[in-house]
Amino acid sequence: MKQYIYLILVLLLFQGCTNTPMLPKQDDIKTKKLESLIESLHVDKKEAKDLAKKAIIHSKYLAKEYNLVKPPLFQNFLVNIGLRKKGLCWQFAYDMLSFAKAQNYKSFDYYIGGANIGDYWSEHNVLVVTCRGCSFKDGILLDPWRNSGDLYFDKLKDDKKYSWKQRGGLR
Repeated sequence: MKQYIYLILVLLLFQGCTNTPMLPKQDDIKTKKLESLIESLHVDKKEAKDLAKKAIIHSKYLAKEYNLVKPPLFQNFLVNIGLRKKGLCWQFAYDMLSFAKAQNYKSFDYYIGGANIGDYWSEHNVLVVTCRGCSFKDGILLDPWRNSGDLYFDKLKDDKKYSWKQRGGLR
């Protein structure tokens, strides 16, 4: 009987060591939503599916790479005092841009979007994806910073939290 109790205790101990930040089913649902949103740009469906899946995965990868903590503003504090090397919103935006461009998709153009530009406390930057030759204002924002590595995405014009402006030209 003691052996069973020890076995149960050991199993419970190891169960506590598992870490599942997001269940696969939740990832699938999120990927489908992003895929549908990207397809609304009237782009190649295969590329939309691939970008959706890879963007969600890469957002999580960057969070691990940056040793990200929550909330995002605390991450900014840690970067600004030198305890973290990366993890500011603009770093996420440019790293997502580099990643997306490296995929060599033919259907997309990329921009960097900025909100509250020049305001030290509330400036924010994101990657904006559009169909090839389409306008920035019709794009979809990909924001890994806002939810600490859990990719936030929406049509640029539907984002209720920020009013986005194009930063620079086509990337």
